[in-house]
Amino acid sequence: MSIPFGFQPPSGEGDPMNQIGKALEQLGKMMSAGSDGSVNWLAVSDIAKQAIDAQGDVLPTMHESSSTQTAGRTVDLWLDQVMGLPSIGLDLESWSRKNFVDNTIDSWKLLSDPVLRRMTDSMTSMMPGSEALPQEVAAMAAPMMNMLKGISGAMVGMQVGQSLAALASDVMGASDIGILLTKKPRAALLVQRCTSYANEISVEQEQTLLHLAAREVARQRLFSSIDWLSGAITTSVEIHAAGMQVDTQRLQQALQEVDPTNPEALARALEGGVLTPILTPEQQAALIRLENLLALIEGWTEMVVKAATESKLAAYPALAESMRRRRATGGPAENAFAALVGLEIRPKRMRAAFEFWQTLTNLVGHQKRELVWNNLELMPQNDDLDNPVEFAQQVARQL
Repeated sequence: MSIPFGFQPPSGEGDPMNQIGKALEQLGKMMSAGSDGSVNWLAVSDIAKQAIDAQGDVLPTMHESSSTQTAGRTVDLWLDQVMGLPSIGLDLESWSRKNFVDNTIDSWKLLSDPVLRRMTDSMTSMMPGSEALPQEVAAMAAPMMNMLKGISGAMVGMQVGQSLAALASDVMGASDIGILLTKKPRAALLVQRCTSYANEISVEQEQTLLHLAAREVARQRLFSSIDWLSGAITTSVEIHAAGMQVDTQRLQQALQEVDPTNPEALARALEGGVLTPILTPEQQAALIRLENLLALIEGWTEMVVKAATESKLAAYPALAESMRRRRATGGPAENAFAALVGLEIRPKRMRAAFEFWQTLTNLVGHQKRELVWNNLELMPQNDDLDNPVEFAQQVARQL
């Protein structure tokens, strides 16, 4: 299970004093944003890139970039035959892990800031305000209170940076987590990760590249054509953040038991779910809507990619099965949202969503199928996916 907000102690071997020194250096960078408890996103980016450098990051070669572009153009032609949404008209890009951080950091800021601010507010709410202190003590205590607020934001920011680095090492495409993370649709693959993935599943590199390219290009076509998708996801996250509550008593107890000058001990104290939000009914409803939407996106993607590649890639069965296993064991969407947005996401209804889209396609064809995305009255809600075939038949009669 993912640790909420990505809190975890530093991993790996090395000189303990060196690790502590680096942790304190990172803490100093995070606190440079000020003392209001906000997260310094420039420092988050730096921390993520430092962690990526420690693992090893390689810029795509000219040959890899050329192969990726060719794969993108090939699958674009295949997708033309099975979907009613136009090409985005851009080449498939090749990214390094640090390219992923640079190109998506603004979106993570938009998605994460509401939740992170609520969390730091919860942490700083445990500190007594000046009104709770004697007048002669309040003046002396003010600088310390401001420093503690800065530390709370810095602690959160450090862990966000580490989580972003972990995500960049896991995803294979810009839209792997099922949402648009760039300002405008841009199809991109992380070449180093795609290569290692092909080796992990023992499938030929070229076939793996074409399959991953088809998934990435299909999703970007969807985001480019259906404007409301990204906004709906952001709104669900904001609703979750607005009512977020943390068990401050449990958090205070955890923090009282550690030396506040020890960053590693401080991080360990935040494990075990002490930052897990207490969900209100409104938040639970927003979570269900978000899970449902991500399931519909993933189910549609799998259905479209199957139609486009099944007859062209001999390794399609192995590639599709590998993707299903990856989701079942906790893919990048679940891990990213848990670490960066504070939400445990698992689109449980993905198989039902796939059945809905497949049945609808069989009944009305791919051109009419895409009309559903812009008619919210026809979009399946969570309960509708209890009987996806029956609901698809109802929708088909209205198209």
